[in-house]
Amino acid sequence: MKIAFNASAILGRSGIERYSRELIKGLLRIPEVDEVRLVVNDDDDGRVAEYIQSHAHARVIPCLPQESRYGKPLRRLMRVFRRGALTRSVQSADIVHLLEPGKIIPGTSPIVTTVHDLFPMMPEMGIRGQLARRFPKRVKKHLDASHAIMCPSAYVAGTIRDAFPWYTRPIHVTPLAASDEFVPTTLSAEVRERYSISKPYIIFVGRIDPRKNIERMMAAWRMLPSALRQHAEFLVLVAGGDDAVEKFQRQFSSAADPSIRVLQNVSTKEMIQLLSSARALAFATLGEGFGLPVLEAMRCGCPVITSNTTSLPEVAGAAAQYVDPLSEEEIASAMVRCLEDDDLVESLRVSGIARSASFTWDHTARATFEVYRSVVG
Repeated sequence: MKIAFNASAILGRSGIERYSRELIKGLLRIPEVDEVRLVVNDDDDGRVAEYIQSHAHARVIPCLPQESRYGKPLRRLMRVFRRGALTRSVQSADIVHLLEPGKIIPGTSPIVTTVHDLFPMMPEMGIRGQLARRFPKRVKKHLDASHAIMCPSAYVAGTIRDAFPWYTRPIHVTPLAASDEFVPTTLSAEVRERYSISKPYIIFVGRIDPRKNIERMMAAWRMLPSALRQHAEFLVLVAGGDDAVEKFQRQFSSAADPSIRVLQNVSTKEMIQLLSSARALAFATLGEGFGLPVLEAMRCGCPVITSNTTSLPEVAGAAAQYVDPLSEEEIASAMVRCLEDDDLVESLRVSGIARSASFTWDHTARATFEVYRSVVG
């Protein structure tokens, strides 16, 4: 089978980008896959090809003009050019997989699309601006064009059915997984010194985004007894642009607490070490389409505190402490337990490693390939 992707945005650190890379690598390990065609931006400079290490069955086609190349006035026209270039590049493929509901859909078929969540359509998730306004129409276009839809959880599948009851084609759940590099790893002296690790700590990992609920988790931490906070820390590992991080730090400077430290530009290898030695991951977000950081933490042997909403119970099963993400008191109570109860921490470490082992990228790739086969025969 020949499979084509719009792979123009797969090299970042977001969950969608990690999903895209790991899925493609997993598909390349399936014997029935004859070719994986990756259509990328025309200024890619070999970055995607380098990532997949010139696999024999992978073709990288750098042909998509940058939408912003000639400025805002010509952006719509450049989008037309991108659509044409994508259509020409995927014409001879057996199936085209769009890794998220993007701005362009090739004029060819059959097409499958992965919808990761519908949060831009949910005001309570705090997403505003053009994305929130345009997202429903974008998803509808993908539903119209796709022969099948994939999503990472039964929760997301249910939200799609609720929001678009007219859609009658299949919706397939293909869960994500943590990469093989996420394993229990000793905290090195270098990393310990670089981030001044000298006390037990709870850690958060994620983007600066209202949906991530960082404010409530920080407020919950400040509710802990002062004697406890003197001997422990809350490390907030944030991703995003420098401007967003600086704004975030300014916003909370008036409520500064020396036991809360915001860290940025932490590499994946360093993050794995920090997760492995943490008393818990605090991930009480307002909602997740899947919640990949939960599995990544579990694979590292890190106990997890997470929300009792959306997809998170589906992912973590019985291997996590659950809280109401709107209750600072519940979050604070879970944090205290993870700092004080060694037996609980050890139990969650063991159950988390076992739970995460049931999710693999090979399983995701095989399930995805079966979706392709159900479409093309």
